[in-house]
Amino acid sequence: MPMKRPTIDDVNELLINKAQVVGCDECGLGALAGELFVAGIRAPKDWNLEGLNDSKKLSEKKRLAMRAKLLPLIQNKTLGFHLARRSNEFIDRMGVAYALKDAYVEVFTNLYQSDCLIISDGILKFDNPAVATYDKISLIKADGQIPAVMAASILGKTYRDEEMKKHHHTYPEYGWDTNVGYPAKKHLEGINKFGPTPLHRMSYAPLNQY
Repeated sequence: MPMKRPTIDDVNELLINKAQVVGCDECGLGALAGELFVAGIRAPKDWNLEGLNDSKKLSEKKRLAMRAKLLPLIQNKTLGFHLARRSNEFIDRMGVAYALKDAYVEVFTNLYQSDCLIISDGILKFDNPAVATYDKISLIKADGQIPAVMAASILGKTYRDEEMKKHHHTYPEYGWDTNVGYPAKKHLEGINKFGPTPLHRMSYAPLNQY
């Protein structure tokens, strides 16, 4: 029988004896260009902040406004924060699945404390011995249910989007100012007309045809 996927009730049960959560989320997994980001926020387990939501459900303006609220909390140590990045070259060399887990493990090891429960968005299983003893759980749609995961998703997306918009000035033919490296129409047209850039993930289709 398939294993039961964790629910919010499972998370709440695990939190009974914990004081903090480490919320983690990735950004850029499906992009054709640029880095993969995994962001993590360590917060008191009952922490919340008005306006938090899944980053995908917020406008760019609201995401940046929330980041402006989060950064002072990181600076004054109310929240812990770590951002792991894996380049397109690393993804092509090691594979995206490895790159994703490797980035998550970096976040875990930088933020985990003994009174923490790590909550990551999606379905993730970690066999890395470095984090085998960490209390952790993966929850589908955690980025819409757990405030620390929401905060991580907002920070990861805003920082990655900014980076891709900077790269747009060097490679304007691909529309990264709007699609931030994802396979939108203008991006695919740019690849078809001009070919790949040094920032493209050559292991992804359709780039693996080059």
